Amino acid sequence: MRAAVVAVLSFAATSVLCLQPSIVALQPKSVVQSRGRPAVAQFGFKVQKSERLLIREAWERADAFRPGKPNWFTKKQKDLTSLHAALLPEFDRPTLPPPTNATSLLGSLLKVLTTGDLALTLCSPEPPILTELRDWLVATMPMVDAVQGLPEEQGRVLATLVRALDARRILDLGTFTGYSSIARALAAADDAKVTCCEPQRRYANDARDWWLKAGVSPKMEMHEKDAVDLLKEMLANGEAASVDFVFVDVAQRERYQEIHELLIQLMRVGGTIVYYDTLWSADQVLQHEPKPTQRAFNARLATDPRVIASLVPLSYGITLAVKTMELDGVTLDAARDEDEVAGGKDKVHALLRSRRKEVEAALAAMPPSP
Repeated sequence: MRAAVVAVLSFAATSVLCLQPSIVALQPKSVVQSRGRPAVAQFGFKVQKSERLLIREAWERADAFRPGKPNWFTKKQKDLTSLHAALLPEFDRPTLPPPTNATSLLGSLLKVLTTGDLALTLCSPEPPILTELRDWLVATMPMVDAVQGLPEEQGRVLATLVRALDARRILDLGTFTGYSSIARALAAADDAKVTCCEPQRRYANDARDWWLKAGVSPKMEMHEKDAVDLLKEMLANGEAASVDFVFVDVAQRERYQEIHELLIQLMRVGGTIVYYDTLWSADQVLQHEPKPTQRAFNARLATDPRVIASLVPLSYGITLAVKTMELDGVTLDAARDEDEVAGGKDKVHALLRSRRKEVEAALAAMPPSP
């Protein structure tokens, strides 16, 4: 489930992912045995490889689907030490001139992915139902859908955060077939509630089925609608400052900023938002949308005084944002815009000082503890 690798492969390889489900069928044995050698006809002249074969070879070269484990194309377990040695030329080869961001991106990504596999050997075991769900994705869905599932290591992180925070009010935006929601539901207390949002009915129904298999249905609530619409409804229902934990994995990454402004109002102080797939968009080489829009979001989030933000370079990257204060977003945006024009931070600092005085006055007005 390595969707980010597709972004750094060639556009030709990426386009093949959008073809019919049959492209992911296993190749005949004769083709598998010839991997790594040019396709040659019996008379000795080269034959153009099919798109189906090209995409298979691209994924095998990148070891994109669980590098340390048997995958769609290779049933043999890979030795991770040997795999890292094979990848060294991609990110550690001396060249003249030195490797640039453009030439080292793929190697860096492969290094991160395979390191994630090594790290998993030192993590608590994955709940069997989640392993079964990931295997089901591979067995039943075309590649273009299956690679949208959450990587295994991300599920471990989400579960750990929910348990550490003792999160009871949880949101899941972009539920897909249910992996991330189940990972957190299993880690949460019995009285926790996981509100999920998946606009595509097919995937929403898949998630419901897996909730039943995992035994977490009583904790779950599904909304088949747009994430922004759901958040606005929650605010209209008086649910501001009530949410403990949110995972954001909506398909429209360019909407992260819009979603963030709504989530800030819904989160309690101390609540945590996790934004998925934020690392590689920071690379200036990637100029196709939504990458530039994501870069702008990452930069703005890093300087948002309402949160403490940290981008964790795990897999495709996750950004953790912990809410630290209540502050009106419209007022904050106006102050930040003025500071950007003036080239300073005076307006934002004045706004924060004003907010501090409001909090101190509220605390002073509270009755003494008995």
